[in-house]
Amino acid sequence: MADRKLKKRIVWIITIPIFLILLLFAILQWRAKSYIENFLSQKIPAHIHLTYDKLEVNLIKGSVGLTDVGLEFLDKEAKIAKAGMSLEAIDLKGLGYYQALFGNTIGFREIRLLRPKAEYYQGDHEVESDGVVATDSAKERTLSIAQLSIVDGEFRLMAKSADSVVFSMENLNFSLENLKLDRETIEREIPFSYGDYDLSSGRVYADLGPYEALTLRGTSIKDKELQLSNLSLRSKYNKATLSKKLDKEHDYIDLEIPELKLSGMDFGFNAERFFLNATSFILQNPNMEIFRDKLVQDDYEQKKLYSRMLRELPIDLNVSEVMVNNGYIAYSELVKMGTVPGEIVFADLEATISNVSNTHENREMTEIEAVAQLMGEAPIELRWNFDVHKENDAFFVSGVVKNFKSESINQFLRSNLRTEAEGDVQELYFTVSGDAVSSTGDMKMNYEDFRFTVLKKDRMGVNKLLTFVGNIFTNDGSKTDELGYRYGEIYAERDNTKSFFNYLWLNVMDGIVNTLTGDGKKE
Repeated sequence: MADRKLKKRIVWIITIPIFLILLLFAILQWRAKSYIENFLSQKIPAHIHLTYDKLEVNLIKGSVGLTDVGLEFLDKEAKIAKAGMSLEAIDLKGLGYYQALFGNTIGFREIRLLRPKAEYYQGDHEVESDGVVATDSAKERTLSIAQLSIVDGEFRLMAKSADSVVFSMENLNFSLENLKLDRETIEREIPFSYGDYDLSSGRVYADLGPYEALTLRGTSIKDKELQLSNLSLRSKYNKATLSKKLDKEHDYIDLEIPELKLSGMDFGFNAERFFLNATSFILQNPNMEIFRDKLVQDDYEQKKLYSRMLRELPIDLNVSEVMVNNGYIAYSELVKMGTVPGEIVFADLEATISNVSNTHENREMTEIEAVAQLMGEAPIELRWNFDVHKENDAFFVSGVVKNFKSESINQFLRSNLRTEAEGDVQELYFTVSGDAVSSTGDMKMNYEDFRFTVLKKDRMGVNKLLTFVGNIFTNDGSKTDELGYRYGEIYAERDNTKSFFNYLWLNVMDGIVNTLTGDGKKE
């Protein structure tokens, strides 16, 4: 009998504390949930609207979860939506109680945003963020998140004047480790520190202005390597429609790059200036078509040379090497209505650009080496270098063209220069030194039976008089040195409303004319 009473007493001694603990836990669970519900309903600023279906709190696991969440940010004055977001769920897991209660850190093991769909509407005012003011005690605290993740998200940036998309990203998956925000990091341009990160997405769209748009099939960032797949940069209109919309020259462009890879990537801020470093940038199988309608009024805006463009970038850029593999470029111009646009083609393009940098620490020259097939059949090589830090934009270019049949470029000559050419160029070498104002150089050619035909203005027949006079002064390639070369000099003045490649074209054409019509002797 005594044993039975003792057992009952032991049972009560064990049961009552457990019951009280469970009761206390239930009360704390209820109070915690009520506190969070009260905070979400009363402490959020009036211009931020929050809705959700369910709130789940688990004190044992230190987790908080919201389902079917909606967020809307209003313009304080106009009371119109400036941004919005819907989420299937928000999960905060692994709250560190000890550090939160007795330390200075609010830490979570994981914060996960499940299928967020966010929109931001451009306007004259930014989304207001001054509704929540951090107190001095809050500023002293540290926020630590072991892993922040976004699962299958979407983002859209909407235009100011119309309901159209400026930027969008689909199927966004993002993971960021060891995020930390404290009183020290909050003063930086990126107000938190972080560790490893991964990012992947589906289709990306960017409106680049009134005439072009860019799309990507997918993106991936992992282990400091950025990969882009199926990049497409295209004019929004076909060639004829684009010309009708222009009030001055603007190129039609159609660029496709199946694969791009940026390796050894590092980015951030030096003081207030953003920097991007990489060991290599590879463009695989790029294909680009450029068309210019010369019937549209010229664009007289001054054009910068590439050295100046690189020097005046608003960021610090340092890429050790850029490689172009198996590229294709076609450039055409329409000069006269009713004629076929003249076209120049560079096929099988392989290029390496070393030291693409504008940082003061890097004083090495930028060097470009490229090989291609001119008009798909004549080997062409180009070497080009410049010092980005030289204010006069000095540069040096040398090139070689071999086994070139002049008839292959007649479509371009016919359309742009009202001429046709006959004859073969076995070898053409040129070197050019110049700056942003003028350039000089020299050329040597080995060619046979070279003749020009000058066309009438309508390009439908031959101007026999000008053809006869021109060929009087043109050497057919028979008067050469013992090695079979004729020599010429180059001088050109830059039109600063034109691009570098127009400048290079002026140099090459001046050298060809001087070689064909001069005495052909080496100076």
